[in-house]
Amino acid sequence: MKLLNQLERKLYRLPLKPFFRYMVLAMAGIYVLELFFPTFNLISRMSLFTAPLLRGEIWRVLTFLIVPPFGGILQAALSLYFFFFIGTALETRWGVRRFFLFYVIGAVFAIIAAFFTGYGTNLYLNLSLFFAFAVIYPDYQILLFFVLPIKVKWLALLNLIFYFASLINGPVYTRAAIIASLLHILLFFGGDLTNMARSTINQWKRRQAFKKNSR
Repeated sequence: MKLLNQLERKLYRLPLKPFFRYMVLAMAGIYVLELFFPTFNLISRMSLFTAPLLRGEIWRVLTFLIVPPFGGILQAALSLYFFFFIGTALETRWGVRRFFLFYVIGAVFAIIAAFFTGYGTNLYLNLSLFFAFAVIYPDYQILLFFVLPIKVKWLALLNLIFYFASLINGPVYTRAAIIASLLHILLFFGGDLTNMARSTINQWKRRQAFKKNSR
């Protein structure tokens, strides 16, 4: 989009450095602190609840971005590694400024969604990084469960199914966060996704025509 390109050019005035790896490290540190000192209620104090935010706890619009993923130690470690991998890969591919713009706009969308429901999460913001990675590297293979090789585009499709299932069955704050995430992705990749869909349909049509002519 022309507007996004203009915003990116304005960012060249800022001395931006790669930052996402430090956010992931902060998430890991906060997870450890919460694990060993649960009475501090650190994650609760950092999460994006709009009621305390409106009472003056404005740090929440930033600290919710480094709230770690929930789950057991192994699940959290795998999630953080995955975020680190795709985030740094996108920073390298796009450059820091493009990545910064993508992340900040996604954060703004997540904050807006929070004001409709009273609570915001960074989960779907971070998952939008995965969708961006899948658009750029659709045929990149990862080992699912460390054993099964699978292309990223198929994992993205599974995540999209999960998104729509959560839109139907999830709580209101989840639905709002998913809608914000989808709008964020479409803003940056709407044209690319349209072209990919057209290419896939055209390839299918050519295969069908070839099969028909081969009979």
